[in-house]
Amino acid sequence: MPVRSMCSRRGRQADRRQRRRAISASPPSPASRKGRLAGSGTTAHAVMNLNREDDGQRKYILVEMGEHFETVILPRIKKVAFSSEWKDGAAQEGGEGMSHFVKYYALEQYEDVLRNATYINDAKTDAPPFVDPYADAYQQYVFLADLKQLHAVEIDTETRAAHVDLTRLYPDIDLAETLANLRGKRIARLTAEAVTFEDGERIDLRAPDWQLIKPLIWW
Repeated sequence: MPVRSMCSRRGRQADRRQRRRAISASPPSPASRKGRLAGSGTTAHAVMNLNREDDGQRKYILVEMGEHFETVILPRIKKVAFSSEWKDGAAQEGGEGMSHFVKYYALEQYEDVLRNATYINDAKTDAPPFVDPYADAYQQYVFLADLKQLHAVEIDTETRAAHVDLTRLYPDIDLAETLANLRGKRIARLTAEAVTFEDGERIDLRAPDWQLIKPLIWW
């Protein structure tokens, strides 16, 4: 019975009104409102409606471990941005849309790490990288002992270069945003070919330096 009442339409509306009152008590500045349990996206809904009313710049950060993000939370955010008025699944005449940008992350899960890990009972794997001064550096531990890295890195022995392709690990990786987080920088310009940060650093997205990517795929 409590579960049904929490999931009812009336319960969601009441929850949204309560959060709206709490959020509206603060000024419409770019400060972030956090929802450690995203639930069905009520916090995002309330923030978006308030920004629509007073042209505010409030932001929200939601965290959710459930598998309903793609089916519940994201569609709700899109609907709220498209129109302020809905009935029976259809946008109503007179509803007001808004410009809205959503950025979301899917973190690598512990199970994913285990799935990509390789265990080899070999004393050579305990050696630090590049320990053999007589061997080709690209054929030593730093690459060959980690199959996860081998999946993402292709070695060109003729040019002695490493080519990185993160899509071999996971689909739909946003490399520009990943590099922005990794470098701790804000993106100033983004094209299909490269990303440029506010400090002027430019990285080729088609052929990124493997030294930049290494912290993501090698530990």
